[in-house]
Amino acid sequence: MSLHVQPGAGPGVDDTVRFDVQDTGIGISEHQQEIIFDAFRQADGSTHRKYGGTGLGLTISRDLARLLGGDISVASTPGQGSTFTLTLPLVYRPGTQQRVDPTTHATVLRFRQASTAIPTQLPHREPPSRQPRIADDSQQLKADSRLILIVEDDLPFAAILRDIAHEQGFQCIVTHTANDGLAAVATYRPKAILLDINLPDYSGLGVLDQLKRNPQMRHIPVHVVSVADYSQEALAMGAVGYAMKPVKREELAEALQRLQAKFSQGVRNVLVVEDDERQRESIRQLLENEDVHITAVSSAADAFGQLRNMTFDCMVMDLNLPDFSGYELLTKMAEADEVSFPPVIVYTGRTLTGDEEQRLRRFSKSIIIKDARSPERLLDEVTLFLHQVESKLPPERQRMLQVARDRDAALEGRRILVVEDDVRNIFALSSLLEPKGATIEIARNGREAIEALTRSCLPGAKPIDLVLMDIMMPEMDGLTAMREIRRQPEWKKLPIIALTAKAMKDDHERCLAAGANDYIAKPLDVEKLMSLVRVWIPK
Repeated sequence: MSLHVQPGAGPGVDDTVRFDVQDTGIGISEHQQEIIFDAFRQADGSTHRKYGGTGLGLTISRDLARLLGGDISVASTPGQGSTFTLTLPLVYRPGTQQRVDPTTHATVLRFRQASTAIPTQLPHREPPSRQPRIADDSQQLKADSRLILIVEDDLPFAAILRDIAHEQGFQCIVTHTANDGLAAVATYRPKAILLDINLPDYSGLGVLDQLKRNPQMRHIPVHVVSVADYSQEALAMGAVGYAMKPVKREELAEALQRLQAKFSQGVRNVLVVEDDERQRESIRQLLENEDVHITAVSSAADAFGQLRNMTFDCMVMDLNLPDFSGYELLTKMAEADEVSFPPVIVYTGRTLTGDEEQRLRRFSKSIIIKDARSPERLLDEVTLFLHQVESKLPPERQRMLQVARDRDAALEGRRILVVEDDVRNIFALSSLLEPKGATIEIARNGREAIEALTRSCLPGAKPIDLVLMDIMMPEMDGLTAMREIRRQPEWKKLPIIALTAKAMKDDHERCLAAGANDYIAKPLDVEKLMSLVRVWIPK
């Protein structure tokens, strides 16, 4: 860069300062040297262009220069590079500015306003207009009513859910987006929730994660009804049930009845299967209170007998039992129709091997298995599946639950590949994830992402645990990159969260079809993004 000070051309003309910025890039042809200053225009405007950017930088720079009484120009030769020249008066005089196009000026102002929100909301295109809503009971709520919240973006299906709820004597609040659903929970505090997964702005799994991490909301029972099969993830996060669309009216009615039974339940029953007497007593003291009854047994045979005789809300078990192993007990439970199969928490003092975890995951369609390694963690998991109201627990247990949440180490030592061509987004995502213990690797387009994943598979290299994939990128876009990634057997199960530029349902469907596990629309909300990262980071 060079700097020149030019004297004025005559009496009354101010001196100016000129900055020349020179590069050795691809250059710009003569007929494009003026249009590159137009908003959203670039020398290469194709969707697969090699160089990124929004097409706003030069527009904003020239308008700012003109507002200061100066200007920006360019001189360039294709293949040899370009020289951009910024000229400004040494003394600013109001009224000497060149005219700035009002539309472009508004773009500058919007850009400046958006840039101040970078820590929590990242740049995006304008979202579409809000879709219509179906009628609900929000304007006629009764005191102490049995209130159900429906979060469903398919309006005809949402109306069916509302009608079935009305038939069973519930009042309903109906929302069609994740954001509105979370806001409705905070405002109305419903007794139960019917939740879709594929919502237009944010995944339902992220909604479920936020609900279950909030001490004021985590006790609310949630039943998921979705066209996509995320039952394993949803049940492991605390959902009481999962139904796949299309679903019969009788099944929906039964789901509402189960929700009714859950939120009106008095005493919860927990089965503890542990052969060590001191451990059994410690677990009893940790979990039991006036609302929770503990049945403790020391063998798999006794546990099976208890399961045959009564229904439990949760089961805590060790794997090493005197008569037969925990794996054999789970197998026997799965094969016996007359035995209830509650959510199961594996509570063991040792780290499970990969083979052991794989054997446990055989039951994942019917069972929730957690490897809880501390009293705080165990208490957190049990209260989640029992849907206990946290504020009603003794103060010491509330403190333990807060410790368990603060100790969230899901990202510690994990490697996350951020595929994004906007440096502001890269900075914001790195600032969010690195303080939580994650190592961030950057790729600026799909091709670089595939190269980074290939390097991670080399001997001695650390694997990538999760990919955050932008969609609109130069050279290779995110959809193409995800399709290429899924073609490789070693990357079939690699978690990918798509960062979509606008809240359009077809965008999300295209992302899922291309291989994304989940999606989130820009501007990225920090808490919602972290929810999805916690959902999909390998356990």
